[in-house]
Amino acid sequence: MDKETLHELWSDYVLGQLSETQMQEIASYLERHPEVKVELADWEPLMEALDAELEAPSQEMDKGFYTKLQEAMDESPKQESETTKVFRLRPWAIGIAASIVMALGFFLGKQWNTSGAETQTLVSANEKLKEAEQETNEVRTQLVISLADQPSASKRLEALSEVKKLDSATDKVIEALFKMLNNDPNVNVRLAAVTSLSKYVENPIVREGLVMSITQQESPLVQIALAELMVTLKEQKSINSMETLLKKPDINKAVKEKLEESIKEII
Repeated sequence: MDKETLHELWSDYVLGQLSETQMQEIASYLERHPEVKVELADWEPLMEALDAELEAPSQEMDKGFYTKLQEAMDESPKQESETTKVFRLRPWAIGIAASIVMALGFFLGKQWNTSGAETQTLVSANEKLKEAEQETNEVRTQLVISLADQPSASKRLEALSEVKKLDSATDKVIEALFKMLNNDPNVNVRLAAVTSLSKYVENPIVREGLVMSITQQESPLVQIALAELMVTLKEQKSINSMETLLKKPDINKAVKEKLEESIKEII
């Protein structure tokens, strides 16, 4: 056993990865050369930390390793200076450092691959969930359109109930909603249509359609519901429609008061 061989085997010796014969040879050499043991002792905390982290990986890996590293380097300013000299002047020190970096790189790479696999699984699950939600939305859309044309008012109300569960409304759904709002003979269906359409007021077409619908309504309840919605939206364009409705000679007194109040609030 010579010093050069010892330097090459030192990392494996600290980590206990040598044969029993090699371990005994190194131990014997160090007993005969205590100055070498002192020289190499600075590396023990680092490699022990690495070994501990490789045997028991966890989210604390970085913290544990670098804590031990800092403790080893902060133990004494003089020792830290000597460690720096080892890196600069001795090829065997660079070899040990490279071994540690390679081991850490392998470990982190393995962790990254595992994390990447888990991430991919999660992404795949999210994609499947989105696909299922989209399919559900499409089926519900078809149900709404089908029920909206049913002769039974209860079926049309059921269609409006399904609209509330939609994530988004297609043009055909919007068209069906306005058909019920403006043409349905049942007042309850018309009121429910106002509520359903209010969910999509960010759509300019829907807002414009609601404004135009004000003058088409005959039911005081629907007129008031639309006026209240316009106030909530602060929709300036609705003022002309409400003023037009106010000019009707047969306008309901309660509706008239509500429209006048709504115009003031919007202005």
